[in-house]
Amino acid sequence: MSEIRKSSCVIVVLILFLGTANAQSKSVGCTFCFAGTGITYEYDMGKGSFAELQLRAETSSMFIYDRQLPGLSASFTWNMIFASMKSRNGNTINLFAGPGLAAGAVEDMKAARGLFFGLKGRIGGECEFQRKVNISICLSPVIGAHFRKREGMMTMLPYRFGLLNSIMPEVGVKYAF
Repeated sequence: MSEIRKSSCVIVVLILFLGTANAQSKSVGCTFCFAGTGITYEYDMGKGSFAELQLRAETSSMFIYDRQLPGLSASFTWNMIFASMKSRNGNTINLFAGPGLAAGAVEDMKAARGLFFGLKGRIGGECEFQRKVNISICLSPVIGAHFRKREGMMTMLPYRFGLLNSIMPEVGVKYAF
């Protein structure tokens, strides 16, 4: 099975698992940044924390090295809200941070397509409007390893795009239900 098929199967299983989770509130939407465009699913875990699952088309190599196809990645983060402010009209701004995991099939800097796996961090803010629309901005660094096959041997290098992409903010728009 190809790398993309394996990654797709894992992502589908994670989405089905999270879809059955008993959560208080949920939101689904899109994220946009230089590193890629993704679909995100977020659910409230209670006690000031929420989990997020993201499926993303990684476009860094398309912009920098003029590649034809984007990579594919999935990530899961568990975020804790460390500050919350409520306005008079009922809108809420939450500041959050949390750890997570990321994996996928991507091209790294000056390297062929391969699999990556790493630890992901997330820090940012989200504005929850009463109209059930959430807008967020965050930074999401990934520290990990990039595995690729070269001359019949498997090589492992640091995943350099994971840190490069961390300095580029990610903007998200979600619908809460």
